[in-house]
Amino acid sequence: MEPILNVKNLTMTFGGLKALDSVDLTVRKGQIAALIGPNGAGKTTFFNCITGIYSPSEGVVEITPPGKATQKINGIKPNHVTERGMARTFQNIRLFHGMTVLENVMLGRHCRLHSGILGAMFRPKGQQAEEKKVVNDCYEILEKIGLEEFVNEMAINLPYGAQR
Repeated sequence: MEPILNVKNLTMTFGGLKALDSVDLTVRKGQIAALIGPNGAGKTTFFNCITGIYSPSEGVVEITPPGKATQKINGIKPNHVTERGMARTFQNIRLFHGMTVLENVMLGRHCRLHSGILGAMFRPKGQQAEEKKVVNDCYEILEKIGLEEFVNEMAINLPYGAQR
């Protein structure tokens, strides 16, 4: 099976300090991978390099989005990495408490939408169909992770474990 993420010879130096030294990683579709190590081992630096926060000193980061050709993504801005299909989350919880659970999940889809400001104002059929698909996709996501019962609940009211 073709890799969806392929990292080859990833090296990151800060002055004379080599935070990453020729790291290789291949993740295939459906595979679960973990990056484990003690504090200071370079885990965050690795994620910063593959998501565009840092531009690596050496090496190649490639992703293969579903139905698309393999693309080299190292050295491009984080928002462009996300547009190509790879997003990042953080350990700390950052929810919009004044919005529902569904609305919070829908926000994560904004970078995949095609409608602009005029679509939001005039709501043509294409934009309405896109909105409906996003709502349905987000319902499916919440169902998949067991949070469908909270779909219309305000995010601030969720138990801590559900917020994570």
